[in-house]
Amino acid sequence: MKEYYFLCSLPRAGNTILGSILNQSKDIKLTANSILPEIIYQLYLIKQDQLFTNFPDHNSYNNIIQNIFNNYYKDWDVNNIITRGIWGTPTNLQLLKSIIKKPKFIILYRPVLECIASFIKIEKPIDVELRCNQLLNKEDIIGKSLWSIKNIIKNKEDHIVINYDDLVNNTNDTLKKIFNYLKVEFENIDNNNLKQFSTNNIHYDDNVLPFDLHTIRTNKIGLNKYKIEDYLPTNIIKQYSNLDI
Repeated sequence: MKEYYFLCSLPRAGNTILGSILNQSKDIKLTANSILPEIIYQLYLIKQDQLFTNFPDHNSYNNIIQNIFNNYYKDWDVNNIITRGIWGTPTNLQLLKSIIKKPKFIILYRPVLECIASFIKIEKPIDVELRCNQLLNKEDIIGKSLWSIKNIIKNKEDHIVINYDDLVNNTNDTLKKIFNYLKVEFENIDNNNLKQFSTNNIHYDDNVLPFDLHTIRTNKIGLNKYKIEDYLPTNIIKQYSNLDI
């Protein structure tokens, strides 16, 4: 029987590295950024539509929604699946808990300013300040992810926090923390001979993106050191210095 867990994280916080490590395990697999939160939300919207309310067949609807994880991951040959996504926003969390009553969350966290600086370093936007403000909007990637994380903590959901620095500098201890939280027997994983992220025999195709966001160094795990001041204006650093959990 498959067990499902949920990774809520900031982008540029080590998600791809964590997945490349964990997916060497025979007992755990971590997904890419999943479409499941959006699928579940769209099914919820269908239920509000007149087409459904005019003929409210709740049992048939529940046959879909209550089996959505098992159906989606039917072909995954592993017992423990960590699904990455923005699960913690108020609506997404409510919908998730209507399916899985007591979900367990792994929060992968890196200081917000470091995540913003990482995007700016890659994208090199003409208007840095505008792009920073966009990224922190609740409808954009960092703002929505941060909202999700803070709502999980605020609601005292079952969770652990994994810090990016710990993942990079104390990798084995961090992995033991994750395995222990999931109640899965720890297995030694080679951290110095990684492969590019893949799961269920599928790889990222960053050709569809304007930037390469998922290629990692495979020979070692290490911090890519740089100063946020080299990429972020002083007023942005001051404006967003108090956002961290």
